[in-house]
Amino acid sequence: MFAMSSPIQIDEEAAIVAQARLGDAKAFSELLSRYEGKIFRLALHITQNREDAEDVLQEAFLKAYEHLDQFQGQSKFYTWIVRIAVNQALMKLRKRKSDRSVSLDETIDTGEDTVAREIAAWDENPEQQYSREEI
Repeated sequence: MFAMSSPIQIDEEAAIVAQARLGDAKAFSELLSRYEGKIFRLALHITQNREDAEDVLQEAFLKAYEHLDQFQGQSKFYTWIVRIAVNQALMKLRKRKSDRSVSLDETIDTGEDTVAREIAAWDENPEQQYSREEI
């Protein structure tokens, strides 16, 4: 069964959010301590990488802090921070996909032998340059 939040818990959270919106750092710290574990586990589940999950956690709470004035209060703060964290995690995955890098120092294992990585030169080879200059 799903655990329902009691009206007291919701009212308490709304009061904490209201204090945080007024610039109370302790109030925002309370929100952070309430939800950081859940948000970290969510980020870790999505990214499958501890360092990325830590980044997502930081970025999500930073965004929440910076945009706290945009929180409308129609849902729980937790629902809002989850949405921010999911978006941050998905952006992290997209960035990771485009940031793939390969070390030129690593060799390629072909199963029978190892081969050094080489960078292909796209310019003409000396023979092509010579034949072009003769024409």
